[in-house]
Amino acid sequence: MCPKCKGHGKIIKEKMTCPSCLGIGKTSFSLGGDEKGNICEKCDGKGKIILREKCPVCGGKKTVKYCSSCKKILTEPSSTGLCSKCEDRKVPLVYVLKPPIDSQLIRKEMLLLSRVESVKKIGIFVSAGQNLNVLIRTKDITQDYAWDIGEEVIVKVTFINDQGKLSGVPVHLEDYITESLRGKVRKLQIKNLNEDMEGSFISINAQVVSILQTSGPTRFTLVDPSGTISSAAFIKPGERAFPEIGDDMVVSVFGEINKHRDVLQIEIRDMEELDTSETAGILKEIEKAIDKKSTPKDFKFSIQSDLLEKLKPDLISVAKRIRKAVLTGQPIYIRNHADADGTVAGFTVQHAIQKLMYQEGYDADTIRIRLKRLPNKPPFFDAIDVTKDLDFALSDKVRFGDKLPLFLCMDFGSSTESLFPYLQIKALGLEILVVDHHFPDKEIKELVDIHVNPYFVGGGYELSAGMLGFELARIIYPDVHNELQHLPAIAGLMDRVGGEEIKHYIKLAEKKGYSVEDLKKIGLAIDFEVYQLRFSEGYNLIKILFGVETDPEWHSNMYNLIGNETKGMMDKAFRNALPNCKKSELENKVILVTIDVELYSHRFTFPNPGKLTGMIFDYYCKQNEGKAVVTLGEGPDFIILRSKGLKINFPDAVKLMQKKLPNAGVEGGGHEVVGSFKYYEGEAKKIKKFFVEFLAKLEVSE
Repeated sequence: MCPKCKGHGKIIKEKMTCPSCLGIGKTSFSLGGDEKGNICEKCDGKGKIILREKCPVCGGKKTVKYCSSCKKILTEPSSTGLCSKCEDRKVPLVYVLKPPIDSQLIRKEMLLLSRVESVKKIGIFVSAGQNLNVLIRTKDITQDYAWDIGEEVIVKVTFINDQGKLSGVPVHLEDYITESLRGKVRKLQIKNLNEDMEGSFISINAQVVSILQTSGPTRFTLVDPSGTISSAAFIKPGERAFPEIGDDMVVSVFGEINKHRDVLQIEIRDMEELDTSETAGILKEIEKAIDKKSTPKDFKFSIQSDLLEKLKPDLISVAKRIRKAVLTGQPIYIRNHADADGTVAGFTVQHAIQKLMYQEGYDADTIRIRLKRLPNKPPFFDAIDVTKDLDFALSDKVRFGDKLPLFLCMDFGSSTESLFPYLQIKALGLEILVVDHHFPDKEIKELVDIHVNPYFVGGGYELSAGMLGFELARIIYPDVHNELQHLPAIAGLMDRVGGEEIKHYIKLAEKKGYSVEDLKKIGLAIDFEVYQLRFSEGYNLIKILFGVETDPEWHSNMYNLIGNETKGMMDKAFRNALPNCKKSELENKVILVTIDVELYSHRFTFPNPGKLTGMIFDYYCKQNEGKAVVTLGEGPDFIILRSKGLKINFPDAVKLMQKKLPNAGVEGGGHEVVGSFKYYEGEAKKIKKFFVEFLAKLEVSE
């Protein structure tokens, strides 16, 4: 790459203010008016005009060649790789042997670059390459070298016996040029490599998409137009191999095919960056191949749903971006809401990505580092969580040389409460994908890269995030369908979605032998366990509860035990709280039930205030069939809403309170008819009074 123009072929000659818009970037611009103006066509809205000229160093070719001796840029064509000055000096040529070493290429009088290997009575053995030593006899040893182990020595070959053993003499040169010399090797593509080739020495041209330094070898993920493979190079424990090779370089890799934990890999013996002229074509082929491979094949949803069909393009876009991250070695951070629905969403996608990673040659250690699923307590991206995520990501970048991650937010993140954390992620130039079913805000839609939400296509509460996550997982890795097909019904039942879709998903679960009672029991067990896990993903425990890749007896024992125990705990909490509920009727005939969930429940234990409020709401709905019911779970600085039969848009109600009571610190979100918000404890009376009066003015739905 040309050092002057950085591979662009042109350099900036002059920057000047656009004479058409005078640097504003727009024309027809009126100060103080409503007219926004038109983008200036001359500068394309930038306000500046940049004049460029052909690079004087590379002549617009984008690349340059260096003299192999003095390393200066060649200004004229050269068949020897030397500049005219070096050619006139007739600099000696010293060969550097590269794997695979072929001793038959060695000739007498050849100069070899070597290092002192050992000192014996008969002389000095110097290593010219792997398993290829040259003996310098005692009588030929000079004082030009210290003869320390590892010291670099140029040796001239003077004798080759019938067995290929070499002898030579040391040569001290002030100036010389080097040229690589390696034996013949099969140049293949990744798709050609298979288990039958184990032990074979091969070569591939590939792009280094990620580098992971472990306590042992350095692990490289390589991709070529045909596929991806993991590889390893070892110098000594924890030492970086090939430090001159960086992310995204296109290289020639020479190594041996072997296995690491039953996964095919290349044990790298040598690696060198390819010439820029070769790189461009390979990169273009790789980019085209990755785009093709990351594009999901023809896909059909597991159920019939007009709403899902409308979301299909966005779901496919998310799946393609995730598949591309896997193929290019980019870490993926999955954040999901810490309830049964969010856990189904996050787990199904995590499971599908893991399957794809194994298929693409990732080993278990790399998967553990590159794929993280993290539960979110609130239904938004908390500042604490994003700070931890970014710190972990930056630490992994420093420690392992990893790329920064792709963020996938599931069952949360559609409201402006996530705005500040999202802006922090965006400040580092990272991408955010959101798959959610909570009521969305426009600002989030415009900020994130892809936002899948039923509300954007005319839907509402017919689909849960777990249902969307299951379908997304099937697009990412279709073969997960059978083992996960009972999970979307759990998500929908626990999140109480309405619509025909939940009926179809229940039928899918029934095909695997699960009744609705079983599904609810699993959902309760999941709710309880993710509450206890706090900030841990609990992947292996969740697999047992979901019955995925586990002992069927473990699965049955665990979900029945935990589900029954959890139901008992919830019933006890409900019975103790019920006598303390306050019931009244609002002016619009709505039944209002309030319960102080802080005073009449244990803090920091299951069920949480949201669950308790939901149980009380269900009870009063049954007691007042055909009537509109609202239940408020009240705390010192928060209110949880559950409603039925009332025409309410809860996110809009939160915005109204923020406008009318600007000093109360109101923040919150949720769905149209359920949600929660917090406020300053000192403003509790004002907030409660305002919110109840607001509810009393709403229309009752028929």
